[in-house]
Amino acid sequence: MHHSDGQYFELSFKQFLFYFILSLTLDALGNGLSVSTNLGSAPWTAGAANLAHLTGLPIALFLGLTTVLVATANIFFAHKLDWRRFFGNILFGVLFSLLAGVFTSLFMVFHFIDYPIWAKVIIDILGLSTIGVGISIYQRVNVILHPIDDLTNILRFSYFHGSAPKAQMSNFVVGVMISLACWLLSGTVVALNVGTAFAFFCQGSIIAWSDRYIFPSLVHGNMDKSHKDIPKQS
Repeated sequence: MHHSDGQYFELSFKQFLFYFILSLTLDALGNGLSVSTNLGSAPWTAGAANLAHLTGLPIALFLGLTTVLVATANIFFAHKLDWRRFFGNILFGVLFSLLAGVFTSLFMVFHFIDYPIWAKVIIDILGLSTIGVGISIYQRVNVILHPIDDLTNILRFSYFHGSAPKAQMSNFVVGVMISLACWLLSGTVVALNVGTAFAFFCQGSIIAWSDRYIFPSLVHGNMDKSHKDIPKQS
């Protein structure tokens, strides 16, 4: 939804397509950059990686299970069964996984893992920041979302009075707890590093900043309430 001169306008199909493709690409591109540095994944991805390490099963299995389980949890947090939203979560998760795989393979060609540590940290932070910008855009479009980002949206406006940092950190706590549980069982932990800490503490703030400064006329739509009732974004 667009806000202009005190009025709200629904996005046209062309506008939706532009914002959706752009945001999905930014999210996948950022993930590809962060993964290629091997400096730690975002908390939910790290949780899946640790479950894979603990069980010896493919990480793709746990990423898929995460998509379905979080999409199911969203029904309870939203207090509403919306099949379109549920299957939209699943579809987005599939599209994101495919595109993220393409970018990860592309960036591996540059061998970022062999760069000096300071350069890898910059690349990793750039990637994670790009993810935050992408999340901000498609959360505001709010037609189909990755279930984890949909959960942040629900927590943000239904439980944390519009605070993106609080919602994102609360969301990420579960991913961190999964990794810690695996560490207690196996004695080892993988995919946790400086990138994980940056995502945990800073990604919510990047989303809030992007809401204000990246396409600022694009506002949260389809929230099942009028915009005057949505708390101020922070």
